[in-house]
Amino acid sequence: MNKKVKRAHDKAMSYYEIGQIDKALEICEDILLEGLDNPNVLNFKGLLLYQKGNLDEAVTVWKMNSDLNNDDIAKSYINDSILDRKRLELFRQGEQALKQLKVDKALNIFIRCSESDFNAIKVNTGIAMCYQRKGDFYRAREYAEKVLNIDKNAITAKKIEKELKDSGTFIEERNSSKGLFGIIIMVIVVAIVVGGYAAVSKYKSLNNTVEETTKDESDINKEADTYEVKDNTESAPEILKEEVKDEHNNNNINFNKDKMIALINTNDLDGIYEQIKDIKQESITSDDQEVYKQAVDLIKNQGVSRFYENGLKSFNENKYSDAKAFLDKAYAYCEGNSLKEHILFYRASSSSKLSDNSAAIRQYEEYYSQYPNGVYVEESLYDLALLNSSINMDKSKQYASILINNYPDSMYANNNIKNILKE
Repeated sequence: MNKKVKRAHDKAMSYYEIGQIDKALEICEDILLEGLDNPNVLNFKGLLLYQKGNLDEAVTVWKMNSDLNNDDIAKSYINDSILDRKRLELFRQGEQALKQLKVDKALNIFIRCSESDFNAIKVNTGIAMCYQRKGDFYRAREYAEKVLNIDKNAITAKKIEKELKDSGTFIEERNSSKGLFGIIIMVIVVAIVVGGYAAVSKYKSLNNTVEETTKDESDINKEADTYEVKDNTESAPEILKEEVKDEHNNNNINFNKDKMIALINTNDLDGIYEQIKDIKQESITSDDQEVYKQAVDLIKNQGVSRFYENGLKSFNENKYSDAKAFLDKAYAYCEGNSLKEHILFYRASSSSKLSDNSAAIRQYEEYYSQYPNGVYVEESLYDLALLNSSINMDKSKQYASILINNYPDSMYANNNIKNILKE
């Protein structure tokens, strides 16, 4: 390799190391225009094509190197690529599974594909998308970074990175010891605060339990003989509201403090949800407010993520009724939670799978109105276009047009969408 070619080859390597894979390819092609007697350049070009997923082109380059230069490395690359034929088909199955929202299945397939560097950009992008949809933002960031280390201009990975940054889950200065130290301190402080709060809450719960269990039996029976209050008491006349308030002070049928304390102490999230789902805070007596607030906080802090995980698991198992039930629970308390976007989308998708089209349209529209550039915007626009096609063609065309104009390279900008626009 002469000095000029070596400098060019080194420059191509430098571009590759900073994530400029296309620039590296351009330089390789420029070198090869002057002659194909550069086995290192040919092998390097083949590897770049290989990582981009262009298997046939990569193998062609290596065969050329093997035939013209009798290069042993090229021959070994060709032999190794035989298994990549199967990985390419496997990757397509993963894409199809992700398109059908079978996230766990898609993730397993993509991870199997990642055993080789073949198609590394698309495979790692697929893994990042799966983890993002599962709410595992740390791993989503990890795999998005793997893509951007190879191709810093990769569109989907850049989009994932931006979404993670916007949501506050992407730490840019990941190598900063200062940043790491700050995170460690923050975790310790949070642990102390949460631990202290939990200890105080448990102490209060135990005290309340002791007080309640020492009540006279006749008082407990009296409390059980309660008066049911409707949810619309807010619109009742002032006198009636005062009467209702008095009734609550003595007979609160909607909120069983003893039962709630027991559910909190056993961390029974489903039981807590069932107890508080139809209760308005204003209907709770002042004595019960603290226990009620503790129950709501527990659902917001732990219940939402648990319900979402169970909903996603059921969805991936095609148990859409179960998925919807879990996701409805998560939806009721998801405001301010980082999982809200995922909950809105999978709730809409579950309704769609159950052929509850009116609910699906309403829920997809809610998702789109809140996350017009979100993780699932392409899927949402696609389903909105299809679901509206039989009831409101104008709306259907509107969503189809947004999809095909804003995301022309999307897998969802397919013939179904194009046919809607032709109507």
